[in-house]
Amino acid sequence: MKPTFIGIGAQKCASSWLYDILADHPEALTSKTKELDFFTYHFDNGHAWYERQLPTGVGARAIGEISPSYFHDLSAPERIQDFAPDARILVSLRDPVERALSQHRHLVRIGVLTGPDFTFEGGLASNPTYVEQGLYATHLRRWRERFPAGQMLVVLMDDIQADAARVAAKVYSFLGIDSDHQSVALHEKSNPSYVVRNRFMEDSVKRLRKGVRRLGLQPLWQHLGNTGLRAIYRAYNRRPSQAVIPAPDSETLASLRARFMPEIEALEELLGRDLSSWKCP
Repeated sequence: MKPTFIGIGAQKCASSWLYDILADHPEALTSKTKELDFFTYHFDNGHAWYERQLPTGVGARAIGEISPSYFHDLSAPERIQDFAPDARILVSLRDPVERALSQHRHLVRIGVLTGPDFTFEGGLASNPTYVEQGLYATHLRRWRERFPAGQMLVVLMDDIQADAARVAAKVYSFLGIDSDHQSVALHEKSNPSYVVRNRFMEDSVKRLRKGVRRLGLQPLWQHLGNTGLRAIYRAYNRRPSQAVIPAPDSETLASLRARFMPEIEALEELLGRDLSSWKCP
């Protein structure tokens, strides 16, 4: 089974939201694991392995996966074109400075950055991908060399925040599935920023949620969360990221935004869209 769609990122740009709104669509099937990372980290496993990771089912009109590692990878566009040249490509982007800040918070949350220096400046100095992954125009041009613009849909987090239902309908229509579907994840905030107190407890809850999704019981999970259990758990085991990560220096953010400015302006031309809010937020 070859995918009819592939979400390629960028990282920390609402790819989890895209996965969630597709996971409960009756005409769509997504991989059980959100990030297969086949065309980047697991390409040595071979195409047969990849096809086994993709679901099969009666009535599905869209089958695919979402791996944000693909967007900025140099090899992924050619590899995907060779294997699935007709696949529809989903791209999600956000203000690149905000993306870098979110990446930093994510690395602290999952324990990659263990301290004692949790500053954004420290992460920026030691991790070049904070900048590399935000070079949107550079990466998008490379993808458009392999896939025509009409075969790619670029959605912005700004639009999701403004009107999630409208963006979801646009995604569904692009994939050729019922655009009237109302996902239970439509207004869920995916991957919020926090720091956990107990890593084992957090991982156990994540495994439970994945099991519920595999069984098709996502509405039940949503109902349990709405009873207040979600709020109790989060209050007990999660701390806001700002309690651990100091606020970034304004000069650091200004310098980073200046670094991204040529990319933002080039992206405006590629998308035919005004991105002034990214230039002067």
